[in-house]
Amino acid sequence: MTTIYCTQSELKSLFYENEHLLENVKHINIDHFDDNLRNLKEEKKVVRFEDITHPIFNPEENSVIIFDRRVIERDFFTLINEYGYDFRDKLYSIWKERNVRVLFNFAFFEPIEYQTKLYDFITTDFPFRHLKLTDYPLFKDLPNFEYDSLYNMFHYFNENLNGNPNSFPIKEHTIEKDKLFSSIQMKLRPHRLYFFKKLLENKLEHNGYITATKFYFDEYINADLKTDNNSLQNKYYYEKDNWNFFKTKWEDYKDIIVDSFQNNIWQNHTQKYNLDFEYDKSYIDIYGETHILYNTKYPFFTEKSYQPIFFEKMFILYGGNKFYRKLKKLGGYNFFEEFGLPTNYDKIESPYEQVDLVVDTLSQLSIHKFNKTFLESQEKIKKNKKILLDHYKKIISKTHNFILDR
Repeated sequence: MTTIYCTQSELKSLFYENEHLLENVKHINIDHFDDNLRNLKEEKKVVRFEDITHPIFNPEENSVIIFDRRVIERDFFTLINEYGYDFRDKLYSIWKERNVRVLFNFAFFEPIEYQTKLYDFITTDFPFRHLKLTDYPLFKDLPNFEYDSLYNMFHYFNENLNGNPNSFPIKEHTIEKDKLFSSIQMKLRPHRLYFFKKLLENKLEHNGYITATKFYFDEYINADLKTDNNSLQNKYYYEKDNWNFFKTKWEDYKDIIVDSFQNNIWQNHTQKYNLDFEYDKSYIDIYGETHILYNTKYPFFTEKSYQPIFFEKMFILYGGNKFYRKLKKLGGYNFFEEFGLPTNYDKIESPYEQVDLVVDTLSQLSIHKFNKTFLESQEKIKKNKKILLDHYKKIISKTHNFILDR
């Protein structure tokens, strides 16, 4: 019997369609948001190691701990900053003495953090048995790492799909939709703002369901030099001088932009997308990938590239060439032909040049006729989802031997 410390959704994600392997597993649930360490410090002021009741501080022998982004951000950083390295070393010593195996998931869509504040932690040679998953080529040849650019599906399934991608979307698509396309984002980053302004310029804004948030609109008022707590912005961040847009009034766009997160910007955006049927408002999801604007050592993509596929939609990415290439390598479909985009679209590096092509394409598509294209594309849409799920099962199976100590 193997004891595993993780959340329920992590367990489901790890053993997706391999649930039979759980017959000899004892699961101890972890609450990533109980803030046990922080609360204890506030209550007791002077804390002994033995006072800490978080389960991973007193694990069973030969057990397994799943160490993901939330453990890093909410527990480990608190441990270092509030308790010090001696508590950390004591914890490491316990894990080593009890032959605890730790699966680190360093695949959660954050290459900027991988290259900066998390680099030293990620590359640590820990004194206990461990395996590290990574979605970033920077680490792929290092000891104890397993690399695949799609390992971040584990994080996506866990945090966004409750560990069960087959249960999404919540209902089947309607064929007659209100909008041709959706442009869903919280932040109007420079390339997304350029897309929005091109829609206005071509009078296409009412053909789409467009979201953003006033919270981040206000943040971007002074973001012409840097934002997102880093200074790794590249030339595309500064290329278009659109910053005067944020000196206008948010209310000026209330009939165009939907602030669907106005009451809670921290809510799970995928769950909202599902439960509010946002995925069913249009035929095409159009996303501006984040990291095209930053000096990452390697090109990267985020959950924005996954979302339309797991919600069984057609999609267009600008700044998302890395994902297009990976999907093509796996045998997936990019829908360039259906949209009338050039076959070399995914070889165009500038997101602004891609936006120009996308807007030109949208101006030639009709919502009244596109439902036929959507229907005719169903086989390709479903195939894309199956391809990703099959690949996920293949790569996540590499963790099973480590977890079950086989």
